[in-house]
Amino acid sequence: MSVIIATYNWSSVLRYAIRTVLWQTYRNIELLVIGDACTDDSEQVVDSFADPRVRWHNLPENCGNQFGPNNAGLGLARGEYVAYLGHDDVWFPTHLAWLMKGVAGTGALLGYTRTEWIGPDGGYRGYGYGMPPPSAILHETGLGREIGWRDYRELVEGPDHDFVRRATARSGLLEIPVLTVFKFPSAWRKNSYVEKPSHEQAAYVRRIECERDFIANELAALGRARPDEKSPGFALLAEIPNPVPPGWLVTQFRKTRGLE
Repeated sequence: MSVIIATYNWSSVLRYAIRTVLWQTYRNIELLVIGDACTDDSEQVVDSFADPRVRWHNLPENCGNQFGPNNAGLGLARGEYVAYLGHDDVWFPTHLAWLMKGVAGTGALLGYTRTEWIGPDGGYRGYGYGMPPPSAILHETGLGREIGWRDYRELVEGPDHDFVRRATARSGLLEIPVLTVFKFPSAWRKNSYVEKPSHEQAAYVRRIECERDFIANELAALGRARPDEKSPGFALLAEIPNPVPPGWLVTQFRKTRGLE
């Protein structure tokens, strides 16, 4: 199996993402860390793990979104299946084992586990909205290469939603009803790519390592969350035009992150 992490100049969180790939109980993996023309110490962080399963590849030009690194990763992938992990997200150690049991065990081409979406410093918790994020999915490699990731400048929706939507239309989508993904959306954290915090990811990694009832505690916290509470993401957007032009959504979220 191949795991793809798309990253850009945020090595402090990348460290924790890589760690949660390498602690997976499913061991037959390669990890492709694809830089979007990184200029920081991300390559050195990757090399510091000294694990032969990990490969670094840095794109020569910046794409401004995960579509470019993910397409590059698909081209380099040697596994029969591909999973993705956002460089600021965290996996539980059994994430890939559950996905492989569900997808490979049933012959499905695309499956996902459940994701907890976490607002800044835990101020919001929820199961997200509709489609699973890339950090939750596993697909057959050929399916990913066939449909590819589309450039955000051609899309009204984000490339992540577009990819999962088109993959689902092609193959169906198998839900594996276990919580294994903890997502810290950078677009919900103003100037995240300027300030580059990693304390939330560090805290979750420590808790997963030390807290015996971690999953039960997170499910309880989700159960206490207000079902009508809105996610923090769209509150940071400028006034939404009607109709929304191609590329507008990703461009606005890039501004929120401090990238433009």
